[in-house]
Amino acid sequence: MIERMNCIQNQETIANRHLLRNKVAGFIITGGQDNVQAVAGQMLGFFAEIGCQFPQFPYVAHSRGWSAEDMENNERYVMESKALHEGAAALVQRCVAMAKVMIETTLGEGRWWAAAARDTS
Repeated sequence: MIERMNCIQNQETIANRHLLRNKVAGFIITGGQDNVQAVAGQMLGFFAEIGCQFPQFPYVAHSRGWSAEDMENNERYVMESKALHEGAAALVQRCVAMAKVMIETTLGEGRWWAAAARDTS
C-alpha cells in the first residue's frame, strides 16, 4: 500500500505540496506475531511523513502467535472476536475525536506549522 502512495510522498517531500494535510489516520493490523510491530512502525512513519495526524493508541492489531499461520482459523477468529470488534470501534472513536480536535483548533488549519517554520528560520 505504501509503495502505491509514493506519488503522494513525492509531492510532499519534493514539491512541498501537502495533499493529505488535515487527515487523521488509524490502522487495523492483522498478521503473524513478528509482523504487527514492524507494520505498525512502517505505517505510522510513512503516514506521519506525508502529514497525517494520529489519535492516542493509533492502531489495533491481531495475531494468534508464532505457530498460528493458518489463515482459515485466523479469519474465523477475527470475524467472531468480540474484543477485536470493540477494539476497532474504539479506534474509530479515537480517530473521530482527533479529527474534532483538529477542526476546533489551529492544528487543523495548518497555521501552527507555518508559524513553526518561521520561528526556525
